[in-house]
Amino acid sequence: MSEKNPTPSFVYETLSDDTPDALAAGGFTEDELADERRAPAVAEEVGFGRAVRLFYRHYWNDRGTASASEFRWAMIYVVVGTVLYIGTTLLLNHFVIPADASSLVRTLFMLFVITNPLWLAINIAPTVSLIKRRRNAKEGL
Repeated sequence: MSEKNPTPSFVYETLSDDTPDALAAGGFTEDELADERRAPAVAEEVGFGRAVRLFYRHYWNDRGTASASEFRWAMIYVVVGTVLYIGTTLLLNHFVIPADASSLVRTLFMLFVITNPLWLAINIAPTVSLIKRRRNAKEGL
């Protein structure tokens, strides 16, 4: 009794040449822009967790709309997160000033100082996109 391997009913064509067909496979064609591939955001009433998820999911997507709850929860997340982050850095600074500060506190302070600009940089683009999408919702676009 010989066992046969089932033959797949589909065959993948491998495009390995530097031809227009190979370059366009799974990517953009010359007539297609990146904006045309992303669907506009649709406003929906959401809770805190979903709002934060949508905030980062629509990182560069300023097309479409954002609901009032999505805007409110995402802005609360950004503002409270930024205040806590900067506040913790300032508090650690207070503990680092004395000469007898522990090395753990100094290390945490240095970590927070280094990552503060990163937090701000990561959240600028989605905040601008969220504001644009909320403005689109208010204007009825």
